[in-house]
Amino acid sequence: MNSRRSFMWRLGAGASAAVASTVGMARSESPRADSAAMRVVLLEEEKALRQFHQAFEQAMDKGLHEEVIGMFADDAQVVFNGGIFQRRPGVSRLYRDHFKAGKTGARMEPAPGFELAANQQQDNVVVAADLQSAEAAFTYSIRVGMPFETESSLAAMARLHGEGVQSWWEGGVYKVAYRKDAADGSWKIRRLEYDTLSRADYRSGRSYAQPISVSRFATRYPEDQQGPDALV
Repeated sequence: MNSRRSFMWRLGAGASAAVASTVGMARSESPRADSAAMRVVLLEEEKALRQFHQAFEQAMDKGLHEEVIGMFADDAQVVFNGGIFQRRPGVSRLYRDHFKAGKTGARMEPAPGFELAANQQQDNVVVAADLQSAEAAFTYSIRVGMPFETESSLAAMARLHGEGVQSWWEGGVYKVAYRKDAADGSWKIRRLEYDTLSRADYRSGRSYAQPISVSRFATRYPEDQQGPDALV
């Protein structure tokens, strides 16, 4: 628990310092939207958001889902696999329950033959002139897992040994909308969409992969205890 707190303290301290310097400059100098000073402010905010996203990916890679949840606004929305997880309870359900159970989110090299084309790869951040909101797109390549739905004896035995999870590689683009927190001026994720472009049956180290199809969410919470609040 102490290591997780220190992780978030370092993240918060770094982000707050960047935010304080740029926002302070914006308020004290009131630069014009087309001025050199404003361009500097926007570049600093862009840098802070890129660092924020790197922290998000690091937390996901390490399975620090509580830290991930803390990066979202209270009224945030996450779109994942045909489901919409809304507000803090929905976001917590996705990352604390569904992702943890399925061992989802860790970085994974692209499956051979399924690498994203150059025109599919995205890495950009656009900060609004008022410095209160931003939008971004980042390419991702992760492992995704989902517990087997079958109730067979083999599946039950696998669960007893901590397995029973169907896993695959998934690549796509994070489409993210951010906004400043009114209380402390830090950036928070307002909306995150996993725009999936490819899925494949693949394990790290293999030289081959096969395309797969994955069922989208079809049942909402609370009927599905790990399900979304709404369906796309």
